[in-house]
Amino acid sequence: MADKPQIISLYTGAGGLDYGLEAAGFETAVAVEMDQDCVTTLRANRRFPVIDRDIIKVPTEEMLEAADLKPGEADLLIGGPP
Repeated sequence: MADKPQIISLYTGAGGLDYGLEAAGFETAVAVEMDQDCVTTLRANRRFPVIDRDIIKVPTEEMLEAADLKPGEADLLIGGPP
């Protein structure tokens, strides 16, 4: 179990919401973003896994596996949909 509350981030963009919540004590466990420029930025600057596909095509089980979380272990679901 992680020391900090765990976030699943959808429509992550370049990760602005993630930074704000991390400053408040959370930890991003996984991000889902399909814009390749944003994915490149996230992968170059962040340590969490990034799933680079349309959110509609990403099953919950895949997000949890990438985050190394079990059902019910994520503390917060965030997103910045366009």
